[in-house]
Amino acid sequence: DDHWSGPGYGYTPGSWDGPENWGKLSPKYRLCGEGKKQSPINIVTAQAIPNPNLDTLARVYAASNATLINTGKDITMTFPDNQQAPAADGSKKVFTFKVIHWHSPSEHTIDGRRFPLELHLVHVSDNGDIAVIGILYSLGEPDSFYDQIADKLRELRRSESHGVVAAGMVELRSLQKRTGSYFRYSGSLTTPPCTEKVTWNILGKVREISAEQLQLLTGALPGKDNRPAQPLNGRSVAFYNPPNSTVSFQSIA
Repeated sequence: DDHWSGPGYGYTPGSWDGPENWGKLSPKYRLCGEGKKQSPINIVTAQAIPNPNLDTLARVYAASNATLINTGKDITMTFPDNQQAPAADGSKKVFTFKVIHWHSPSEHTIDGRRFPLELHLVHVSDNGDIAVIGILYSLGEPDSFYDQIADKLRELRRSESHGVVAAGMVELRSLQKRTGSYFRYSGSLTTPPCTEKVTWNILGKVREISAEQLQLLTGALPGKDNRPAQPLNGRSVAFYNPPNSTVSFQSIA
């Protein structure tokens, strides 16, 4: 989610700038309180509607020159030479892959289960539509993607970095590995201004990250940075599973 100009906000429940009060902090943030299609949500797998007409999330990310930023709220990775990516909302529009950021613990839950980490790949089309691919992580084996930026994440924690580190060329191939099943619904940015009309795609396959890698991503942050689940308000969640493959999320339910 882009960090828009506006007042600061926090994640501590019950505090004046906590998630339940975001909508009151600024007129720009009105949707955070009044919106009817807000994110994140709890995905109830038994209520997800299988939709074989959805497309596989085929996407190709070239190795890219990246910058790591500690915003004080999350760790973000930006790509100055933004690359075009296939539409992650099922349309024919051209999306530009803009930014990755992480939330810990996860913002989306599956059948009420929260995960230690959630990664968001944010894509924006020329007319401003936003599509996000979300990847959930459980603790386990190290993920090679984080090995290549481990030193840069350590550097980000040093005071002389001022919260910004040039990460050089980052290989993104591992983030596009066969994604298989995913959940799709219409939602919002999970940070102020909570803009709606965001197409969310939450991958059904939970990936693994080591405790050490998770600590590298979260150790520099003041605390948790996950927005609580928002009401569905009648929205439905679609589910895509590739032909001839097993439903991968059953193993995590």
